[in-house]
Amino acid sequence: MTGSSHGKDGKLIATLLVALMAFSVIPIMTASAEDYGDPMNLQAQDIAATFDTSTELTTITWRNIDSPGAELNNIFDAVYNIYRHTENISRDTIGQAQLIYQVDACNPSQIGGSTSRYDCMAFNGSHPGHSFSYLVSPGTNDTFYYAITTTISTVGTSEELIFNESSLYHGVQEVTTPIRTPYNLQASFDALSSTTTLNWVNYNDIFPILPENGPDAYSTRIWKTTEPLTRQTAFSLLSATTPIANLSAGVSTYVVDVPAQTDSDYYYSITYFLPNWTNGNQDYEDIRFLSNNALTSPITEDNLPPQKVSSVTTAFIPDSATGGGKTIISWDEVETETGESYAIYSSGSMFNNTTSFGPTIISIVPEGQESLEHQLPIGRLGHSTYCVVVIDVNGVFDTNIPPSSCSTVYEDAFYNWTAEPTQVSAEFIGNATTVVQWKDQLGAEGEVYHIWRSDYLVSGSQFVPNQTVFWMASVPDGIQIAHIEVPAEVDRLSFYFVTSEALYQHVNGTYHYTSLVQNWAGAIAENTVTPSNPLINSLTVDGESNLVMLEWLNNGQIDFEQYTVWKHWGSPFGEDEDQPTNISFESGWQIYDAGIIDSGASWHSHSFSRTYNIQPEIEREAWFAVTISDMYGNENLEARPGSGGNALKIKEDSIKPTANYTLYDGNDNRYNSPSLVSGNYKIIVTIDEYLLIDPRMEITTETGGVITGGMKQMLSYADNLANDELGPQYYLTFSISNTVSAGTINFNMTLTDESQNANEIQWDNRSLDATNPSMQVYSPASGSDGSKYLYGNSIQLLAGVTDDVQVSSFQYRFTYNYGSGSTSTSPWTTPDEIQDIFGDNSSLVMDVPINAGNFESGQHAVTFRAIDSAGNQVLSQVIFVVDNCRNRLDGTTVCNYEESLKPEPEPVIVNPSYSDPPYVMVWVLSGIVFFSLVTMLLVIRTSMKSPKKSSGDDEDEDDWMSEFIGTTQTVDMDELTQTQPTQKELPTIEEEEEEEEDPFAVNVPTRKSRRRKAPVVEEEEEDEDDDPFFGLDDEEEEEKPKKRQVGRRTAPKNAPKRRQVGRRKKSSD
Repeated sequence: MTGSSHGKDGKLIATLLVALMAFSVIPIMTASAEDYGDPMNLQAQDIAATFDTSTELTTITWRNIDSPGAELNNIFDAVYNIYRHTENISRDTIGQAQLIYQVDACNPSQIGGSTSRYDCMAFNGSHPGHSFSYLVSPGTNDTFYYAITTTISTVGTSEELIFNESSLYHGVQEVTTPIRTPYNLQASFDALSSTTTLNWVNYNDIFPILPENGPDAYSTRIWKTTEPLTRQTAFSLLSATTPIANLSAGVSTYVVDVPAQTDSDYYYSITYFLPNWTNGNQDYEDIRFLSNNALTSPITEDNLPPQKVSSVTTAFIPDSATGGGKTIISWDEVETETGESYAIYSSGSMFNNTTSFGPTIISIVPEGQESLEHQLPIGRLGHSTYCVVVIDVNGVFDTNIPPSSCSTVYEDAFYNWTAEPTQVSAEFIGNATTVVQWKDQLGAEGEVYHIWRSDYLVSGSQFVPNQTVFWMASVPDGIQIAHIEVPAEVDRLSFYFVTSEALYQHVNGTYHYTSLVQNWAGAIAENTVTPSNPLINSLTVDGESNLVMLEWLNNGQIDFEQYTVWKHWGSPFGEDEDQPTNISFESGWQIYDAGIIDSGASWHSHSFSRTYNIQPEIEREAWFAVTISDMYGNENLEARPGSGGNALKIKEDSIKPTANYTLYDGNDNRYNSPSLVSGNYKIIVTIDEYLLIDPRMEITTETGGVITGGMKQMLSYADNLANDELGPQYYLTFSISNTVSAGTINFNMTLTDESQNANEIQWDNRSLDATNPSMQVYSPASGSDGSKYLYGNSIQLLAGVTDDVQVSSFQYRFTYNYGSGSTSTSPWTTPDEIQDIFGDNSSLVMDVPINAGNFESGQHAVTFRAIDSAGNQVLSQVIFVVDNCRNRLDGTTVCNYEESLKPEPEPVIVNPSYSDPPYVMVWVLSGIVFFSLVTMLLVIRTSMKSPKKSSGDDEDEDDWMSEFIGTTQTVDMDELTQTQPTQKELPTIEEEEEEEEDPFAVNVPTRKSRRRKAPVVEEEEEDEDDDPFFGLDDEEEEEKPKKRQVGRRTAPKNAPKRRQVGRRKKSSD
């Protein structure tokens, strides 16, 4: 290879290496962002910051690293430090930055409670990332930069501060408004307490940045002006105003005491006084009122009592018909007030203050009304003073009452009056209760009414408490009714009396009037005797009609009693159903029928009967109970179960009984086939409930065949009382003779359950089968008529079968190489799709395509098999031919199977001539072999000749082979042939002493260099590439100086005989 080609190859290799190195540095991108910085420093990644002008918050976000190496060992010990500065934060400026926040790099609360350090990774872990919102100081207008350093407790603080990873390169513009005032001032005036209450929201409740403790703590100043304070008027108004209060920090409410005799409109406002707020020592107070901290509408503070009524008159008008009367109070309305009202006070003596003992308000009338008619109760007697007090719109009034606002009048309402209640009545309402009612007496105040009872009518002179009359109860004024409890199990007549003990106007102490003139009622009958339980005579169910019939005996001991029918669907009488219980709604009883009254009619003089409908298609157990209550409301709710009691359990059953059957053959083996043949059978019927009578069954065929000879009584097979999941079983044995006509078998059974639900069940899913199936094969075509199927064609298996009952199996199978010595048969195969003509498996069609390529060329057979439900079987076989045919170039068609059937052709004998191609090849090969033999002989002959000797003093030719193997060039044939030469043939050669050689040098395999006649030293040219490219060089090497031929000189003729030297034998060593 030349130097130019070597250079080009070197450049090519260098270019290839550079390209490989370039590809190796291309980053492999993953789904997560790349981490920057030394992972061991746990530097924050992807820092970002945004400023929200509405909340004045700057939100800084960043994430953890996402590498799973050893650096995560310190993740739980790392803390992020967030700094803020007005210029880029780097290693040089971090000292001037403000530390605003510190947060753990990762802790279990951030990763769902996990303690795995791998969950702290940003993307391949579960850490949600970090976020911190910094509240920017009000009044800020500048660009700020944020940065995050990482402090590891065991290592120290890392301040790599890579821009846009842990330090912002572009700052955030932050502009805020310096509001330093409370929010939403509200004021309300209470005239009764004469105070104005102020409420507000402190600034620190929203932004907790104002100092509340220490010398710099803010204070709240409250201002009260007659004009509203705005941003424009605040400075001038507050300069001439002093705050009414200076409150400590954190207070959000204040009550202003309004002086008496005040009636004015005021504006309240509130500010913060911030000492040492600006420049470290300048006080600051925001008086711009931008946070609704000043009232825009005035609040009216009016605690000045209204003007008093100057003229009041009264007049009493008696009522001779009732003994009562009325007093009319009149006054003049105050014109200077608006929305006022008038309170009228009354007392039995003179008074001049609303707080004095005795006066009471009898009425309050609105503005515009100047008189009041006051109805007096019967019994009023004496002087009464009435005063009118004005109340303004705020509810303010003067408690002091001047004489001009009052008037006194004499009232006499004692005309024909008795100090007793009237219209006294008593009624025993049952439930051991007697109700006593009356009408309160007139003219009494704060009276108490006492109720008394006696067995007879007591007069006033006989009234002796708890001897002739017995105290029952006392009620206050205004009730006018009392419920007296009657003792249990009593039957008595009672008289009731109501007396009054009252404090009358203008009379000191109480007075108890006991003349018993008009205050009694009686005699009334009281009966609390519990009636005896009714007895249920019968309880039956007619499920067929969905009816329940209930009958119980009438209690002849009482009249006009009332019965109630109850129902319960659980177990109210305990596990053994023998424990009496009290009927109640809480225990699960429900009223099923009520209001059944003994009217004394003859048709129920002995017993009562009721018929109730039950829901259709229902089956459940229920308890029926009958309770009694007499005409006095005495009710017996005790329920006693069982015969002789008033509670019985029945089964509400309106569902007809159902059954299923199992068929067995004469050997008691379960018979599952849908078709029956002649023989002995047993049918076992399982019913879902117990029956009233044993069921009956008749078995016939649809074609009129008689199997059982009419309805037969079925016998009990098992009652299964111990098995709740299995009902009673009945059986019937029957025989089918050969004479019974074939067709569908009808099993007709009638059964009636315990609730008289009758049902007739018919099963017709079995048939009597007497004929074999009928089969017809349409395809494949038989090979006997010359038909055959070629490779690539489809063999259609098309066959149909019909049966008088049901075909249970329709299959096919192939016999390969039919009729040959290598026959094989496939298993019976059921097609994936069989067409059911009538939907009852009585007529089936099989249509299956088969590829002819699945068969070898030759004769094959397909067999179709059909089995009906009775086990009758029919077979049909078709022999078909499959052949592989191909077209020749001469236009003829050759088929494998047809050719195999033809006889063997006669052999054709061919006699070639010597000039035919086979012989020509033989001649050519023979010539080549002959030429090779001649050449070989010539080579052998030439090699056997002795080498030529050189003449004169010329040097011998170099025999390199001799030098290589360490032997002489002259071959000693005598030694080789083990013969001795004659004296003539072996002349004596003398050796030259000066040229005597080592006798063992002949056989030493060393390389010798020959002497050159005229050695010429030529300067070698420096080759750029000494070594061939990869050991190969397709160019000829330059001619090099010949080496001297090395060989032994021929001895002169007169030289002495040379001593024979040879290798010593091993035996001579």
